[in-house]
Amino acid sequence: MSSDKELQIITFLNLMVILIPFLLMTAVFAKMAVIELTPPTTSSQQSGAPPQEKKDRQAKFRLTIAILDDEINVLNGETPLGVFKKDANGAYDFTGLSALLAQLKQQYPDEKDAVILSRPNIPYMILVETIDAARGQFPGISLSEL
Repeated sequence: MSSDKELQIITFLNLMVILIPFLLMTAVFAKMAVIELTPPTTSSQQSGAPPQEKKDRQAKFRLTIAILDDEINVLNGETPLGVFKKDANGAYDFTGLSALLAQLKQQYPDEKDAVILSRPNIPYMILVETIDAARGQFPGISLSEL
């Protein structure tokens, strides 16, 4: 009863030939799909300027972009700076938004932060396009829900 049987590993090798390139390709695509954002910081994590200077700076300029169902509002704290309503096709005016943000960057060249507020029902693509429009001028993007 000493029969020599060969180990059948061809099926396993076929699986590895398919599986390994697939895993490598998906890992690269997953990394390319990451959007880097700056998480909001608490006051205990901030360092640098004394508290009075921080209050003065925050009172001076605090960019907020609010994405609503039918418009995008650009605010400095509570002060409205621009409103971009949907056009007849239902598309937001991201070109106008980018132009306004470029003007704001010229007025406030030291500012790097922006807060983007959106409702939960806003499509993900609209949120990504808003982030792309803002990131060119204000790279410190924080997200929050309206």
